[in-house]
Amino acid sequence: MLVILKKYRLHFFSTLIFLVLNTILSVENQSIISFILIFSFGLVHGANDIQLIQKKTLDYSVKFFSYSILLYIFIVIVGILIFFFVPKFGLLFFILFSSFHFGEQHLGVYDIKSKYLIIKNILYISYGSTILGLLFSLQWLDTHVIIYEISELFISKKIMELFFYSGFSVFFIISLSYKNLRKFLWIETVLLIFLGFFFSKAPLLLSFSVYFVFWHSIPSILDQLNFLYEKDNSGKIKYLLSSMPYWIMSIVGLFGFYFYFHTKPDTFLPLFFSFLAAITFPHTIVMGWLKIYKPKTKSKI
Repeated sequence: MLVILKKYRLHFFSTLIFLVLNTILSVENQSIISFILIFSFGLVHGANDIQLIQKKTLDYSVKFFSYSILLYIFIVIVGILIFFFVPKFGLLFFILFSSFHFGEQHLGVYDIKSKYLIIKNILYISYGSTILGLLFSLQWLDTHVIIYEISELFISKKIMELFFYSGFSVFFIISLSYKNLRKFLWIETVLLIFLGFFFSKAPLLLSFSVYFVFWHSIPSILDQLNFLYEKDNSGKIKYLLSSMPYWIMSIVGLFGFYFYFHTKPDTFLPLFFSFLAAITFPHTIVMGWLKIYKPKTKSKI
């Protein structure tokens, strides 16, 4: 139990700090901090996917690296095109992928083993759906505006709440069948209540950034560091340096879109979340694939 509680120290104390800052800082300053968090830790956590693939497959050849880069760029472009031409499908696809990705990262601490991969995947999706449903329903008005700007799709608050309740119900029921998770279900429930309280007090952008960075991105970076540089004291420096090219490309790409389409300041958030979704697709695919790929020698991430 102490190991689990220790694992969630960052989640709890970071959220508590921003809960206090929310009462002190102006909305503008909160937005600035939110973007800094997302543009730094948020983007960096998905910038080492190629290196993770190489380590998992044990293939460091130039040919494999080139194919991986091209495939990665192709998936990003496909994601952008989906949001551009079929935004309704892109939005639903993004929510499904994000739900799976958030659940897979968060519940990885329990080392869940199952003969039925589909049940485990449903568990991951249900947890992520609980998080997103909680955020969307408690911040319904702002969420609705962004969703409508992206897809012209109106989703009522009742549907958002149903999304949350359905996700939590499925998560709770399936969790009972896994011993490693069942005995800590009360901790997960308390964390969700605490997170819900934060979502209800902080604006949408700050709520999302705190969850995305401190509950997801930083824990993911720590897992990646442990996998890539297990006993290397200079691992953090190497990780940061290898992340820089992809991080720079992401930043340039986002602001390139912003200026190319002459986006107005009040429509920047829909563009921002659309772009974030597009670059999230390949990262989600990579992280999911790493969990099921069987390398020639034993490795764990």
